[in-house]
Amino acid sequence: MAKPRGDDIRLGKLELEIMQVVWRLEQATVQEVKDALASRRERAYSTILTMMRNLEDKGYLRHEVDGRTYVYRPAIERGKVRRGLLGDLIERLFNGSPSLLVNSLVDDGFVNEEELVEIRRLVEKRSQPK
Repeated sequence: MAKPRGDDIRLGKLELEIMQVVWRLEQATVQEVKDALASRRERAYSTILTMMRNLEDKGYLRHEVDGRTYVYRPAIERGKVRRGLLGDLIERLFNGSPSLLVNSLVDDGFVNEEELVEIRRLVEKRSQPK
């Protein structure tokens, strides 16, 4: 299947958790993903297998066969998923306004003073002529 476009990225919570594990490990079997997720909540092997097959069908994972074991690798970059999900979040919850997102993060206490300093530094760096 073709890779999802940036604006077509749709991942549920467990799907994203699985992708985070595969990105971190760079390749993973179903058992390795199950083990990595067990500290949060024990899930059945069949659940993880089904989710990973679904992620492959959606174009987020691909697999190779090693003996009798499927070894999964990311088929999409983490940054592309971040951009797609963030764009969707901004569009759906903040009427397409990144400034409303930032305002909400600050007002609701999700950003501490140290992070605000870093954000200011990034904005200043970005707004300087190249």
